[in-house]
Amino acid sequence: MNKNTLDLKTALIKTLHICIGLLITGIGTAFMYDLGWGSAPAATISDGVHVAFRLSYGVAGIACNLFFLAVLIITERKLISVGTILATFFLGFFIDMGIFIISPLQIVDMNTTMRLLMLIIGCVLTAIGLGYYVGVNFGMGAIDGLSVMLNNKTKLSFRTCRWIVDIILMIFGVVMGAAWGIGTIISIALTGPIMQVVITLVEKKIFTRR
Repeated sequence: MNKNTLDLKTALIKTLHICIGLLITGIGTAFMYDLGWGSAPAATISDGVHVAFRLSYGVAGIACNLFFLAVLIITERKLISVGTILATFFLGFFIDMGIFIISPLQIVDMNTTMRLLMLIIGCVLTAIGLGYYVGVNFGMGAIDGLSVMLNNKTKLSFRTCRWIVDIILMIFGVVMGAAWGIGTIISIALTGPIMQVVITLVEKKIFTRR
């Protein structure tokens, strides 16, 4: 098997793993959407843009992704690859899949204790999915890339960098009029630490960073 064939096989395998990570993220995000207790910071800033500029949710999300992608191109272009395209333009599709998958649970009809459990499950799944696809090291969405870029350029842990990025996103989103709640806070608290563990495991157990 020649080098080109091996490179293509590796690219396809990594793309498949990215899709797995994004599907897990989509399922986790679907839990949070169904609960209505506040979304992850990335969704919060999109909601803020939606409110402030009177754009549709879809257009607001694309606008935010393109803005942060431009920042990533300027600051850390090497983080951009296949995963960037998938995360930027197809995450919504994976979220729709997640909503379909969890729809039989009928979360809105659960009692408060069960809904809180669903919230934690959603936050954990979202963080695992994000960590999984970032750990593949084959490109990442702009917002995830900002966390990695900050980690690369400072001596701060990835966990701390993710907290910084998420808090900034939430603040800007809320200032622009976004809805937020306990789900947003728990998402910020859990995402960074869980992503750091999952990224390390994926890099060591599945892929070797080049």
